[in-house]
Amino acid sequence: MKPVLPNTLSPVLKPLKQYLQAQYQERLNRVVLFGSYARQQATDDSDVDILIVLHEPVDASAEGQHTSEFIARLCLEHDLLISCFFLPSSRYQAENSPLLRNIRQEGIVL
Repeated sequence: MKPVLPNTLSPVLKPLKQYLQAQYQERLNRVVLFGSYARQQATDDSDVDILIVLHEPVDASAEGQHTSEFIARLCLEHDLLISCFFLPSSRYQAENSPLLRNIRQEGIVL
């Protein structure tokens, strides 16, 4: 069964994806919602887990700093904690860690 995007997250995820598309353009490979929201198991205390896959080169720390102001504003506007993780597309495709296997299986590509 294909995971379904929770309706409650549309007002958060739509501007996030638009922002990422504008910032990264052709470097943006995919944006994936994963974790409890993707599994439809979120509670009031759940954070919104987002994997941002970019074409190389990727400096996760620098990318986090680059996007932090926009992400923080979204968090405040929607009273949610959004956790973004940056990963090079080569690692997303090739790495076989339990976390990435789970994201590839249960994640929702935005």
